[in-house]
This record gives sequence, C-alpha cells and structure tokens, in this order.
Amino acid sequence: MISQERTSRMKGIATVVLGCLLFVVLVTTLNWIAKYLFAGVVASGLRARVTVELTAAIIAEVGVLLLLYIFLRRRGISFRSFGLWQPAPLAGWIAAGLTAALFITFNLLLPLRGNKDLGEISLFHLYNAISAGLVAGFVEEIFFRGFIMNTLRRSGFGNTAQVILSSILYGGVHSVWGLTSGMFTFELVSGAVIGTAVFGLFCSAVYLLSRRSLMPILVSHGLIDFIIEPWLFMVAVRMLHH
Repeated sequence: MISQERTSRMKGIATVVLGCLLFVVLVTTLNWIAKYLFAGVVASGLRARVTVELTAAIIAEVGVLLLLYIFLRRRGISFRSFGLWQPAPLAGWIAAGLTAALFITFNLLLPLRGNKDLGEISLFHLYNAISAGLVAGFVEEIFFRGFIMNTLRRSGFGNTAQVILSSILYGGVHSVWGLTSGMFTFELVSGAVIGTAVFGLFCSAVYLLSRRSLMPILVSHGLIDFIIEPWLFMVAVRMLHH
C-alpha cells in the first residue's frame, strides 16, 4: 500500500516536472527563433525587443495549451474539470480581487515607481498589455493551477503540498528569461523566480478558496498583466541587458 502510494506520487511529480520542462523548451526555442528572425527589429530599440520577446512567449504558451489539451483529451480529462467556466464562491472573488490589488500596488510602488509611460495610449502598449492579459494569464492559470495542482491531487498530495510545489515550479519556469538572454544573474533569480513563486502562492491559495474554480484567478491574473505589462517586462529586460 505504501509502495503504491509512493509510486503514485512519484508519477505525479514526474508528470508535472516534464510538463514544466516542455513549457521551458517551447518558450526558449521560440524566443531564440524570434530574436534570430527579427534581429534587426530587436536591435532597433527596447520597445521592439520587448514586443518580439513577449510575442514569442505568448505564441509558445498557446502551443503549450494546445499540447496540454491533446494530452488531457486522450485521458478523458477536460479543462472544465480543472474549474474552467465553473462558478466560484464569493470568498474566491474577494481573495482574487485582493491579490490583484496587492500585486498591482506592489509593482507600481517598487519596480514601476515613477514610470511616466503607465498611462500611455499607443499600439505598443495596447498590443502587449492585451496580449499578456488575455493569453498569458489564461494559459498559466490553466497549466499551473489547473493541471499541476490537480495532477498532484490525484497523485495523493494534500493541499499544502499542491500549493508549495506548484508555486516552486511556477517560479522555476520563469527562469527561462535567463536562459533566453544568456544571463542567469542573482537579480533574475530574486526578481523573476522568487517573485513569481510568491505570486504563485497567492494564485494557488485563491484557487483553493474558489473551491477549485479557475474563474476568479483567471480574471485577477489577467487584470494584473493588463495593467503592468509591457512596462514590467521592460524593467526585466533592462535588468538583464545592462
């Protein structure tokens, strides 16, 4: 019995880790390809580089979503079983709203403090903000909260382990920015990896408070990305390349 339980847990961990590795490989590969194909555009300025890299990441995430859909369909599992389009209790919506307010405020007061472009209305701003808000938040919540947490749950892990492991993997996957830039620095680890892991903890907690409905955290994550992108991405790029 103990051996079967241990085997089930090991299979669960292997499944989610392999999924995260695929996530990293796709994002990294498409980022390199995009920077090679659009080298002239990337070299023309920071905004062009941000647009190319963010677009490549978004395309890669759509690819991850499609592969996940195929993987799950063969096993008779749907995104709806993860909580997509499922109603959520008021507590989940309140927690999601507080999470959005906390992380938007944090970014506006620290990494984006004094940024005069936040209210800018331009094609650059609208394209990257809407793309990140609609795609990145949607894909990442389905993958890291829906797929990873429920795979761990079926493998015998409790809620606490699900939250911790999914958050660590969420932060670890964001080290891909160091891989694509060729610069794995302490600033990257502290800013991207640890920061996103903490954000992942909040997202996972909201998911549980929402009784595993994805809707509150999908809206919250999308709103955060919509408001702070592409400016936060620009800060990250500057940190990596200067």
